[in-house]
Amino acid sequence: MRHDPRRTSLDLYPLQRTITPLFGDTDALGHINNVSIARYFEQARVLVMEAVSSTLGDTYPFERAVLAKIEINFLAEVFYPHDIVIATGVHRIGTSSVVIGSALFQHGRCVALADSVDVGTAAEGGSQPISEASRVAFEKVRLAYDD
Repeated sequence: MRHDPRRTSLDLYPLQRTITPLFGDTDALGHINNVSIARYFEQARVLVMEAVSSTLGDTYPFERAVLAKIEINFLAEVFYPHDIVIATGVHRIGTSSVVIGSALFQHGRCVALADSVDVGTAAEGGSQPISEASRVAFEKVRLAYDD
């Protein structure tokens, strides 16, 4: 992923949550390990789905959602026990998928970026188009690009 420099600004993200990492999230050098960072980005995806579900009256936007892809850029070391801000929003809305753009911030500095693709699927299999109501709800949490 070649990232847009605007992605490193906390102001871009409509959804944010502060978390305190656990000691178990560290590696032998005292850094937050890469697997833990991937879990934090999972929480970012959940933040988006919770916000959309809330807008839809606690209805989930997809019958089922499948993570089709996640790409993470590690920009700086992340340290224990300092708080981390998980920041996220919708980057792009497709026919049956949503690209979620997320970032992690520590001490005001962007330390990691991720793009993930969630695809809506039907219980019997195959992709499921995003409903108009869900599309409107996803639009409410789009990344705040100026253009």
